[in-house]
Amino acid sequence: MLAYLFWIIALVLFSSLEVVSKPIMGQVDPFTMTFMRFFIGGLSLFVISSLVKRPDEKKMVKADFFKIIFIGCINTIFSMTMLQLSIKHSNASSAATLISTSPIFTAVFAYLIISEKISQRKKIGILLGLVGIITFGIGMLEGDSLSGILFGIVASVTFGLYSVLLRRHIARYGSLRCTAYSTLFPSLIYGGILVLSGKLKIPTLDVQGWLIIAYLGIFVTGVAYYALLEAVNRMGATNAMRLFYVKPVVATGLALIFLQEPVGVVKIAGMGIIIFSLFL
Repeated sequence: MLAYLFWIIALVLFSSLEVVSKPIMGQVDPFTMTFMRFFIGGLSLFVISSLVKRPDEKKMVKADFFKIIFIGCINTIFSMTMLQLSIKHSNASSAATLISTSPIFTAVFAYLIISEKISQRKKIGILLGLVGIITFGIGMLEGDSLSGILFGIVASVTFGLYSVLLRRHIARYGSLRCTAYSTLFPSLIYGGILVLSGKLKIPTLDVQGWLIIAYLGIFVTGVAYYALLEAVNRMGATNAMRLFYVKPVVATGLALIFLQEPVGVVKIAGMGIIIFSLFL
């Protein structure tokens, strides 16, 4: 029962990302948004990982530490920036659906990088997923743009790569510690890059705006990752990761309720194909 509670918490928090951040995208540029979100969330995860230690926890090799940071940069600096750009240039529901196709690309990278076999059923699912993405793109509505759709696809592809590359380190050091390290330290690098390039723009926000930033960092990044990891530990990775299959539906519902975003027939068809493909 507790496992499903963690699963529901992770699902709702991850699904709220695009909807919650959409209202302040005009006030916070995507680069600063990504940095602040992952710094706050990474710090939260780091604190949790320091407090919650396994009895058999291994000391991390220095070379692995730097590899994890590099892999984290793929996600924090590149993939999640692409996601924020997708949110800015398209509807929140569109960005949510596109990032949820990452299991498709995860399977492809797992096959190419670590020689993980792909069943015939999974191959059909991958092809259907690609058809769904194309259909979804054709169904662009007011608020969507081609660049926003492309940013979302790139975010999904690179998140899939990040997931596969981090897998062997998770097996050795645990998912919580690896996620904390691959989130916090890349965010510090990202912040340094933004400062040196003059692109770090601390926004002028009202109380509600800063509460949104805090929510995105602490809950959507910190608590959501922790809840997901707890669900994985209690019900297994396969069952827990099904939240990414349901996320587009929940996110679209939230966008419809709170942002009054339109939902077209072609877009729904594309979404349906994508979600169906993920279950194969």
